[in-house]
Amino acid sequence: MQRGSLKKFFDKRKRVWTWRFQWREAGFKGPRTRDLGRCSDMSRAVARSTADDILRQLQGVSYPTLRSSAIPLTRFVEDTYLDVKTRKWKASTRGTSEQQIRDYITIPFGEQMLHSITRKDLQAHLDQMAKKGYSESVVDHVHWHMTAIFRMAKSDGLVLVDPTEALETPRCKPHGKKEILVLDQFIRAQMSLDIRERLILRLGVAAGLRPSEMMGLKIGDVSEKGLEIQRRIYRRVNDSTKSKRGERQVPLDSGSQNILREYLAILPDTSPDAWLFPSENPKTPLDYSNVFRRRIRPALEKVGLKFVNFLVMRRTFGNKLAEVEKDAKIRAELMGHSVTVHQNEYRQASLKSKQQAMKRLGKRLQ
Repeated sequence: MQRGSLKKFFDKRKRVWTWRFQWREAGFKGPRTRDLGRCSDMSRAVARSTADDILRQLQGVSYPTLRSSAIPLTRFVEDTYLDVKTRKWKASTRGTSEQQIRDYITIPFGEQMLHSITRKDLQAHLDQMAKKGYSESVVDHVHWHMTAIFRMAKSDGLVLVDPTEALETPRCKPHGKKEILVLDQFIRAQMSLDIRERLILRLGVAAGLRPSEMMGLKIGDVSEKGLEIQRRIYRRVNDSTKSKRGERQVPLDSGSQNILREYLAILPDTSPDAWLFPSENPKTPLDYSNVFRRRIRPALEKVGLKFVNFLVMRRTFGNKLAEVEKDAKIRAELMGHSVTVHQNEYRQASLKSKQQAMKRLGKRLQ
């Protein structure tokens, strides 16, 4: 059993790159060699299939072959890939992922046959996205989808070589500064807001809740122990939490408890099934994007806090919590995600903490 050696070879006489295949055969001292065709006319997958045909005829064994060489990427994605993946994806994930696949994969490559798409083609596409200014998050997601699509295609026998195996996410434009609120800014923000908006701010900064989790709270989720996070309202859809880790109990500090009691006292409906943040129609929860755009942002802009959004609130919680709680596992569970996400995405080392670390190091080295 052998796979042989398939490599690109530059033919100096013809001045072209060709696919050269070498294999061992009984009765011959050295390797046997055959040029399969020009690289410009033949993808690696097709060259590999041709090489496998040579070995199959030689050894009489069954090698994997392409089931079809005429399947466009679009058809495979729509008929097979999405049919499998959407069974697991949440509605929010499905909407975002389908849009990314359509805009950045099927539109650029849709009419090409699966086996004709090479690593060079995919890498050039990712590089071009980075040059156009797409964020690393978007490019990385596109890379992930490419990998998943071609792995499934290979497992189905539609391609013999996975062109994403050595694919790299290129350098993208740097992220903007990851802002957090300092104490005086937090106090100023609270003083600028009415009771409902102040509670929303407090749940983001002092409890680390996602906005969708705030809007998903019901009166029955509130207790002396804190808040029971069981659901979320994402894009006006009542859904389960973002992940299993999102289902959690979040204790509240005394300041948040006081604001919560004050807010509950003015709610017209405090039955267990009532929404903690109802809209004008009490049967439906508040839309967090609307309340932020109409009530929170204008108030914060007036006091010089235009940069504050829900992500800044949650990032502030993660960083301030790290100053008082050293156990990363506890911090991650309070925020409802993994330790890795907490450390890499939310935790920001302050200049003061870095300076203190260097002072401690200096003392050790004296």
